Amino acid sequence: MPRGFETGRLFGLDLSRGIALLGMFAAHVVFDPAENVYDGRSAILFATVAGASLGLMTGGTHPPPAGSRGALRGGIALRGLALIVVGVFLTAVVQPPLAVILDYYGFALLLLVPLLFARRVVLGAVTTAAVVIMPALVGWVRGAAALDDVPAVLEPFALWLVFGSYPMAIWVAFLLTGLICARSDLRRRRTRLLMLVGGAVAAGAGYGSAVVLPGVTAAAHSGSVAEVVGSGGVAVAVIAAATLIGDLPGRGGRGIRIALYPVAAAGAMALTLYTAHAIGLAVTRDLVSGGGERWQYPPATLAILIVAALAIATAWRLLLGAGPLENLLRLISRLAGPRASKV
Repeated sequence: MPRGFETGRLFGLDLSRGIALLGMFAAHVVFDPAENVYDGRSAILFATVAGASLGLMTGGTHPPPAGSRGALRGGIALRGLALIVVGVFLTAVVQPPLAVILDYYGFALLLLVPLLFARRVVLGAVTTAAVVIMPALVGWVRGAAALDDVPAVLEPFALWLVFGSYPMAIWVAFLLTGLICARSDLRRRRTRLLMLVGGAVAAGAGYGSAVVLPGVTAAAHSGSVAEVVGSGGVAVAVIAAATLIGDLPGRGGRGIRIALYPVAAAGAMALTLYTAHAIGLAVTRDLVSGGGERWQYPPATLAILIVAALAIATAWRLLLGAGPLENLLRLISRLAGPRASKV
């Protein structure tokens, strides 16, 4: 197996994150009035993988005892704050032609710190409440008020929770789902098969309800219960399939993993590549349109993004290991204590 996946990393999780990253590339550069499979679902897969990664980074099925969890909580909180800084920098300074997700993701990590080591039944109850209650509540708040009505000091939190492109009052359900999957042992075949079946059933229920029930929508970024259940189910099924592929036995399994290595390598350094693509698209916009609002990407933009990401990630992972921003996050996490350095 190529270097970079012999150190305890879960190949299928990196593969899932890589699929999400490439899907977001497509969502950001393909202008199509029709909804495509990567619209919305790529970001939701990214969030669900993030939750699963949190679970693995904090002990998986065997989290540390209650008295020694402080450093891990602190490390996750520091990661969240660092991601907020990167996301706000991209949004406010670089101003790429896309809705940056990193600061929302960082805020979600802060929200999850109190729940990191909760029992699965508690995580399941909170997830269910988020799925059932939050879509309607967020819709009501958006109908009753606007972001400008919120005191200026609270506007960032209101944006991340309710008014933004990725309202974490709803989207926290995806991270919690990933966390539950990690606490259920993602390395066990039975867990993966249950995820595959459960994800497919949830996807069918969510998108099926939008087909048969009048007035129900599961459109991308609609924030409806149907979208949350349907897209969340797709994310869980993709993670399950990717982790199953990641452990296929024999030469055939090894050959498949080697063929998919570039995508998994991209997933392993998704923060670096996401940030680089946001900056690259901002530069492209300025070159093509002079910074104007009405413009189109050159036809080869998506292909260039994907090929460059896969080539750079493969070379970097083989020669240097973790990506530069991933290494920076690890260093920041260490400020919380030695145990946090594992995250």
